[in-house]
Amino acid sequence: MKENVFTLYPAIDIKDGKCVRLLFGEMEKETVYNNSPLDQAMWFVDQGAEWLHIVDLDGAVTGKNVNKRVIEKILHKLHKKVKIQLGGGIRNINDIDFWIKNSVNRVILGTLALENPNFINQLEKEYSQKIVVGADVRNGMIASHGWKKQSDVTAVDLIKGLDSSIVSSVIYTDITKDGSLKGISLKQTTKFAKSIPHSVIASGGVSSLNDILRLAKQSSSGVKGVIVGRALYDKKFSFSEALQKIKEAKI
Repeated sequence: MKENVFTLYPAIDIKDGKCVRLLFGEMEKETVYNNSPLDQAMWFVDQGAEWLHIVDLDGAVTGKNVNKRVIEKILHKLHKKVKIQLGGGIRNINDIDFWIKNSVNRVILGTLALENPNFINQLEKEYSQKIVVGADVRNGMIASHGWKKQSDVTAVDLIKGLDSSIVSSVIYTDITKDGSLKGISLKQTTKFAKSIPHSVIASGGVSSLNDILRLAKQSSSGVKGVIVGRALYDKKFSFSEALQKIKEAKI
């Protein structure tokens, strides 16, 4: 049963220790928005964020916790004030355990979920609802390793075999829209949400308050949240305006 709720997740993508946004997920096409990810995180919390969406971009590519110290600072400072979901380079049980023990509420698995889905299904009940799967899609197919590698697996095929009692939700990212401010892939995201038993968090291309409103209205279809990055950093709208728009959806 999918809950009829909708959450706004401000994105903090970390590369070389800085808060950046990428265009179409390409590491070479970055814009630095804040030299201190911690300061950025604190700002979002002050604006009323209930969750933070943090990704170690270097880790996603290398499979290692490259920005570990920067993320630890955020967790130490803010774990009592906000919930945090974290992804990027988390490829084994030791990584998962480390971050959960250090106050991460949900761990995002992308490459690991693609390469070894049975790993997720074999997790003990103590991990229930602490795992988020990243379905990063380019032209209908899942990409992995920081979006550098392209598979021939569809998002639905990836997700349908995963235990919904373990997986909290699925982040559906349209890579061709990510960081572009070109608008959301509403039809594809909603269709995906209706096709799986898990709740879906939309990601990629948010450019306006209307994008947020349209997604929020799909809560009953299983779309339970949206990750927003560049639109907030480029001040297309404020965080408070986005929260108000969600209320207008009358979820």
